[in-house]
Amino acid sequence: MLDSLKRNIIYGNTYCCIEHLGSDTDPVIKALVCKKQKGELVTSDKTEVATIKDVRAFDAKLKYAHLIINNHQVLQKTVENGQSLSEIAIVNQAFPNIDVDSFYYEILRVKEKVYVYICRKAYVDELIKSYEKERIYITQWSLGSTPIHGVAPFLKNKLAIHTPTTTISLASGEIHTIDRIVSDAFQNEYYAIEGIQIEGGYINTLGGIITTVGGVDKNQVATNFSEEQLLKQSNFKQHRFFALGLPLALGALLLILLVNFLIYNHYYNEVAVLQEIGFSNTLQKKRLVKKDSIVSQKQKLFEDVIASASSSTSYFVDAIASEMPHTILLEKLQYQPLEKKIRNNKPVQVEANNIIITGETAVNKDLSSWVSSLEDLEFTDSVSMNIEKKGKNIHFSITLLMKS
Repeated sequence: MLDSLKRNIIYGNTYCCIEHLGSDTDPVIKALVCKKQKGELVTSDKTEVATIKDVRAFDAKLKYAHLIINNHQVLQKTVENGQSLSEIAIVNQAFPNIDVDSFYYEILRVKEKVYVYICRKAYVDELIKSYEKERIYITQWSLGSTPIHGVAPFLKNKLAIHTPTTTISLASGEIHTIDRIVSDAFQNEYYAIEGIQIEGGYINTLGGIITTVGGVDKNQVATNFSEEQLLKQSNFKQHRFFALGLPLALGALLLILLVNFLIYNHYYNEVAVLQEIGFSNTLQKKRLVKKDSIVSQKQKLFEDVIASASSSTSYFVDAIASEMPHTILLEKLQYQPLEKKIRNNKPVQVEANNIIITGETAVNKDLSSWVSSLEDLEFTDSVSMNIEKKGKNIHFSITLLMKS
């Protein structure tokens, strides 16, 4: 099953056989295309053209073919009673004066006769190259009428097969004789082969397709180009693997790159977001550290000021209180009192270097004496007083202006 799947991937379900007939001045190329459907062969298309370029035009999708060379370049000889002879012995008996190394040969054994076909290697190789230039790979080739042995077993009720070059006599589906004819004597008949209606002009190409599908009976057919055929088939497989595998590999690579890009892009965006958050956090941290430093400085300054102010205030209060008579009742002592009420977004304004003392006394003499002592304090620059009669008592307000 795996071999069948592998073959279908490489070769597909289409088979083609091309036969070269005629001469240099009047070439004839017959092409037959069959498809395998549900395990059976069915004819798909056929044509008769004059050039290899016309074959390519006939089927633009054609990738490979079985080539039959059956024109004037192929020589045919018959060897009687040659069944027991070796291949080389048969070829030498049929063509005693040829250089075997310069020729491809194919031998067909039938009953008491052996049919030998030869063709120059240079001609066959050049013909194959011509097809390859048209991107048609020749994976198999045959000489003369040897492919007819592939269809003979399906024609047990026929006595003869007529092709454009030969008449093949049959007996119970076996080949008896192969006689060459001139093209003018060709009788084009239709033959029924396993449900396929094929005319005599294309029966040799159908035989080529059947041997491509089912293989060659090596007991009947022998050649000296089997290694060359295997090499051509290997080259075609490599070409097909490359042609099929490269797009798949590129597609897989592009898919991997796309997935990799999407993953990379996703994580890159995530990293970018994290980097941005990190940068923002770092910036906020720097700002917080800077503000914390400023607050710390201000806190220290505030504490120093408070400490200094508390120390100064204590000193001023102690100095003022030490001179105050017991007959005086203090109500309030304000150190650097506010000039205005505190308001939002407005600086605090105070009466700098001022101390305001308010209170009451019933002894005016003691108040006057205390004011005089306040004027003598070392930090006092000047003293002013306002008094107001309040019943039997005197309400006073003393303002001390301290030295700068």
